[in-house]
Amino acid sequence: MVHHIKKGNTLIFRKLYDIYFRRLFLYAVSYLENDDEAEDVVQETFIHLYEKRNNLDIYSSLSSYFFRTVHNKCIQILRHRKVVAGHEVKHKLKLREAEILYASAANFGFSEHQMEEIQKVYKRINDSLPQKTREIFRLSREQSKSNKEIANLMNLTTKTVEYHITKALKNFSSALRDYFV
Repeated sequence: MVHHIKKGNTLIFRKLYDIYFRRLFLYAVSYLENDDEAEDVVQETFIHLYEKRNNLDIYSSLSSYFFRTVHNKCIQILRHRKVVAGHEVKHKLKLREAEILYASAANFGFSEHQMEEIQKVYKRINDSLPQKTREIFRLSREQSKSNKEIANLMNLTTKTVEYHITKALKNFSSALRDYFV
């Protein structure tokens, strides 16, 4: 039979398909519990057999070859499902975490008195910054300029701009840490 398959005898190939398809399909369904996937697995098995017929080396019965191939393909699908399910759980947890953070941020507010205190601290820190750092920070935060734009505008390197912004942020962060989590 293998000899006829290797020669590309489509009549023999069709006969094998008719004999084995239903049995292999039911075998695949018993693993996958999904008719469409089971049918795909069996069809892929026959397609693979036909495409690789010239290099076909079957050391057991043809029946064993078919069932072993379908078995291996089903195991691959089940493993893939497990990986996908793991990713779905991770994504659901991340989504839930984001929802919780959003809800807590939406409920977070300052009283008028606290806002006045924060503004005073901000002004005090801003005024205490060196002139160049203050100007770079203002361009970055108030005018939304990129580090590269600021560097070009002030004839500095991007690294220098990053240094000044980092320096300003550390000062603000340190002074305002009691107001923010």
